[in-house]
Amino acid sequence: MTHGERTATMRTDNPSGGYAFLPSDLRFASGAVAALAGLAIDHAAFPTPVPLDDGFKAIERHLDQVGRPRAALCGVEVRSPESLPWGQFDAFNERYFAHLAAWDLLRDDGTSPLARTNVAPFVGPPDQAGVVGFSYTIEAEDAEPTFVVSGVAELREPYRMPDDVVRPGETTPDALLDKARGVIEMVVGRLADLGVAWTDAATVHVYSGRDIAHPVKRELLAIHGVNPTHGIVWHDTSPPVLGLELEIDVRHYRRELSLAGGR
Repeated sequence: MTHGERTATMRTDNPSGGYAFLPSDLRFASGAVAALAGLAIDHAAFPTPVPLDDGFKAIERHLDQVGRPRAALCGVEVRSPESLPWGQFDAFNERYFAHLAAWDLLRDDGTSPLARTNVAPFVGPPDQAGVVGFSYTIEAEDAEPTFVVSGVAELREPYRMPDDVVRPGETTPDALLDKARGVIEMVVGRLADLGVAWTDAATVHVYSGRDIAHPVKRELLAIHGVNPTHGIVWHDTSPPVLGLELEIDVRHYRRELSLAGGR
């Protein structure tokens, strides 16, 4: 596949969870999720990453408190200690899959329908991988469309490392802009496949140790007529796999909550 080409993905409904998702060749996450009619997506965040096992226990407690089943979980944000070679990243994903399997959230083919962003902070990384936030569906009549796009790195389909990395190993301003351009194009495509509009109300998160946030907002988003009302949230982090330089996700929630200490 050449740069700029993409294949449309069929939106798939997950009625038990109350959301639709875009299947992905990356087994650990779907491309994006959107709430079904009569529901909306809410978001909850922890002040610091909660280790994976305890994080899922905390997620379950919160879902119980708001009267939602485990299946309502539709997105997870993970913070890792460091970027990993692809093989070691696969090993981490098996731990993550174990939690989804225990909750009966995996699809019949063993892939995850949930959205996910997983990055490694450069400063103050956690000692072990942990959950820093999660998204879930909740009943909300007449709610405007809500959605979560999984973290998108500069890796084109079919996601082979390093063959499908945009300008692999290059970190010049021009190369970074080209990487970010490809990422934005993928995000635009995913939202189109979901059938939702990228509005200014959506939050744009940029994950990179490189100076890329300014051109993303001034040059790349402007091309698509997007001017985020709340600006861009920049995270001084690296993607979870060595050899990648940036990741972007886009989210639009009904409501965002702060949870104290993993509760």
